[in-house]
Amino acid sequence: MRGMVGVAALCALLSGCGGEVSGDEPSRDGGIADASIPLDADPAIDAAPVTPLVAFESPADGARIVRDTIEDESWVARVELVVRAEGVDHVVLIADGSTELATLRPPMLSAFASFAADGARLLTASGRDASGAELVRDEITIEIAAPADESCHAMLDALGLEWEPIASLRGVADPVRVQPEIAGVRYRSASQSMPTAMSMDCELAPRLVRLSELISTYGIDEVIHLGIYNYRCIGGGDPDSGTCTPSQHAYARAIDLHAFGLADSDATYSTEDDFVITRRADTCPMVSSSEPDRVLKEIACALWSERIFQIVLTPNYNDAHRNHYHVDLTAGSMYLGSGVEGVDPIVGGLGD
Repeated sequence: MRGMVGVAALCALLSGCGGEVSGDEPSRDGGIADASIPLDADPAIDAAPVTPLVAFESPADGARIVRDTIEDESWVARVELVVRAEGVDHVVLIADGSTELATLRPPMLSAFASFAADGARLLTASGRDASGAELVRDEITIEIAAPADESCHAMLDALGLEWEPIASLRGVADPVRVQPEIAGVRYRSASQSMPTAMSMDCELAPRLVRLSELISTYGIDEVIHLGIYNYRCIGGGDPDSGTCTPSQHAYARAIDLHAFGLADSDATYSTEDDFVITRRADTCPMVSSSEPDRVLKEIACALWSERIFQIVLTPNYNDAHRNHYHVDLTAGSMYLGSGVEGVDPIVGGLGD
């Protein structure tokens, strides 16, 4: 008792013991502190370490999710993954034990993932320290299910296209007529002054949606084309003769892109007037000599690299393609590298 009085007296002589608080602050375990804490102390120094925790908030374990979203001409289940985490530097989301979906850092702990295959899918949230070592994990299983109708026709509806089936079109497996405004872009034939409906195989229509989305980023709102359906062989001839290779135009699975119209303007980027021929074996990015040339070549590269179409022939290819991009759904790429059997032969004078 005398020791405590001595301390109080000393404090009085020194004009008080500033820098202390009374012992009524909550303690780290939620009770009342039994000792005063200097104001300039760092409570984190004495804080107990946080127990690592990671847990899925959504989706629920066992959730059934239908593939009802269109991505790259496929029906997928688009799933938002939400996790709660404490005491970790970051969280790695993994599908089926090996496919990394995303890396999340607090406080942003949600990401979207797309699943195209039906069946049970194991999802793992791996909480890790700054060095990447796993501290804790949580796992759930979800069930991916097919939509009630995953036909091409259902896909056109899901994409918001205006279309109707055609009773018959020679050579075309699934003929449809699509109205000319697709994802905000108008499509018109170079021989017409106004957009007109287009006949095509159903599988071509979703590719035109992706084409529209691509060119819209360049301020383009019109595609001027040279045609889709033409029942002929490559270079001419009758596909029924059996003596020539049918063009993809004969199946209505190709479109020839002549020019692109700029929004709020009469200006166009023309493959015939603005594309500067360089060489046969193109590499991306291609050297350009003007703004229209740059845009045209970037579009061509994207059509190939993003696999919007399987075949991309530019004016570099040969004389028959000097005024358009021929794009179609044939397996294999003609844009980079050597040719594919059955496609128009190259001509000399275009480089190696």
